[in-house]
Amino acid sequence: MTSEIIKNNQASRLYKESGVDIDKAEKLVDWLRDSETSRTTKFGSHVDGVGGFAALFRPDFSSLEKPLLVTGTDGVGTKVLLAAEHGSFEGLGQDLVAMCVNDLYTIGARPLFFLDYYATGELEQTQFKQVLTGIKKALSDCDALLLGGETAEMPGLYGKGHFDLAGFIVGCVDEPKALGPQRVKDGDLLYAIQSSGFHSNGFSLIRKWLGDKKQDQSVIEHLLQPTKLYYEIPQLVEELGVEILHSAANITGGGISGNLPRVMPIGAQCTVSIEKLPIQQWAREFIESNGADLMDVESTFNLGCGMIISVDGDEELKVESLLDKLGLKFSRVGHVAIDSQSSNKPTVNFVN
Repeated sequence: MTSEIIKNNQASRLYKESGVDIDKAEKLVDWLRDSETSRTTKFGSHVDGVGGFAALFRPDFSSLEKPLLVTGTDGVGTKVLLAAEHGSFEGLGQDLVAMCVNDLYTIGARPLFFLDYYATGELEQTQFKQVLTGIKKALSDCDALLLGGETAEMPGLYGKGHFDLAGFIVGCVDEPKALGPQRVKDGDLLYAIQSSGFHSNGFSLIRKWLGDKKQDQSVIEHLLQPTKLYYEIPQLVEELGVEILHSAANITGGGISGNLPRVMPIGAQCTVSIEKLPIQQWAREFIESNGADLMDVESTFNLGCGMIISVDGDEELKVESLLDKLGLKFSRVGHVAIDSQSSNKPTVNFVN
């Protein structure tokens, strides 16, 4: 037994000389396991997971008529570089969760559990803990569990201080209450629920614009504002029903024109008013100060529209009353017209 320990210590030392510190990684996993708090959600419970080879989750779908599992995956992109340059990491945890869970909300689903993938050149304890703390806080806000993940130390692939993030979400939805293109009707109204900023899209362009120019700290703080979590969407579905709330689009990379058609039926034309987009003044000024107008970057940024919902055209007052009640900032930005005889793909038409 003693000789085996000596061999293992030797192997660990040799691997550490190559830039991989297994002992540090294990201590961080222990920290993550020890800091676990919630183990249950509305639709199930965590049996075992963090630190093992695989995670166990016991579902409870007894309250659902026809339960469906819903999955998604995403990352944070080059926003991690801007965060690293300014030593601000905790917001990235919420970014990662939001980029995954907001896709589930477009169906009216609720998240169950989340897995993260954290890859870096050299594990930096403070950086890691800030990111994971942000992940756990965001999951708590969404009533979802961190069930497991992977931490990979890869010197040579990532430079010192650099890392990348990926997330994987599993949720559930009751099929009769799922949102989607099949529910959208001619005459539907389009409401944009305001974003918290640029979320986690377009940061390659943002960083190009920033360049080496000295920036006001308030601009950096705005740019690093975490992606908004739209955990109110399932409540909207519950209180309005799918007879009123028909579909929801997460406005990410591709902008409104690239994402809104994804939740529209064949033959649909969405008319969206540029003047009614709920873009924050600082974001508008940032875009215009770099020689662009809103339509120049429409396919890059969300223009203040984090989520766009399509609702029954006769239920305007009921929808707006509930949005107000939930404390959501919103703007009625357009409407939907459907040509039932058309075989054309759905489109977006911008007007002033």
